[in-house]
Amino acid sequence: MTTDIERLNEANAGHDDDPQGAAALLRQIDVAQLPPERWPNYAFLLNHVLGEKLSAWHEALAGQERVIAAAQPTPALVLWRQLGSAALVVNAAEPLAQAVSGLVAAGGTAASRAHELLALGAAMYLAPSQAATDAGQTALRALAPVMYSAWPTGTALDAQAAACTNNLASGLLERDDADLRNGAVRAAIATGAELAERLWRQAGTWVHQERALYLRALACTVLGEPHLARRHAIDGLALLDAHDSTQSENVDRAFLELERWNACIWLGLEAEAEGALARAQALATGFNEAGLTQWFETRRRRLPGFRR
Repeated sequence: MTTDIERLNEANAGHDDDPQGAAALLRQIDVAQLPPERWPNYAFLLNHVLGEKLSAWHEALAGQERVIAAAQPTPALVLWRQLGSAALVVNAAEPLAQAVSGLVAAGGTAASRAHELLALGAAMYLAPSQAATDAGQTALRALAPVMYSAWPTGTALDAQAAACTNNLASGLLERDDADLRNGAVRAAIATGAELAERLWRQAGTWVHQERALYLRALACTVLGEPHLARRHAIDGLALLDAHDSTQSENVDRAFLELERWNACIWLGLEAEAEGALARAQALATGFNEAGLTQWFETRRRRLPGFRR
């Protein structure tokens, strides 16, 4: 007999390739039968699959309300964020107010900061299905208050905002080449990548900080700033040198070296480029997942197109 944990694992593994199938699995899950450590994953999938991919936002919100009920008396911040993001999308005043109150109580910050966090969360789910200009403007509207107000807050909300900002910028970077030439998209990528690094510097581990530098390298490549892409890649590699003595993050290292290679070719630093590519390819031979190898090769083939 299939358990709810098995259903969640299956939905998590296949939601991008088969959102309808993942949605069917999510609808069968009784959140009370899941261990609490899986609630954040379930809550994310409710918004990502039912809301973002299938536009069933009212159903996603109902699911978030069930998660919050199961998590009482002390729901985690991420669960309040997922509830509030869904409520904001459908303009549901009561659950939105509940989420804001929960964030204020659990995070120890002002209601205005909670609203700004929820706007980021909603934008993260809305932008992927929008046309380029709309997506860029959605992102910029959510990013601006966080970029130019009292963030980082020095509270637990900083990590939540960092995750949303990181995901928002990453999603924009995955758009096709035509969209990446759109002015609003480019502005949102620049703002989002810079803000994600700032927030992770305050609220994250060295791994978060290293991956934020990788995000900045990606952004600078798209924005035609190879000198900055190289600098961010080198800074990310320096963090790995300082902290990753067990070489557990060699996938990250390979992709940072790949960005460094491209930036160096762009800048005419041929010897440095040759070394970076050799290191990247050597690391990639150690990947034990076909998907990672394909991702690496796809990125390697795409990078020269940004040199313009």
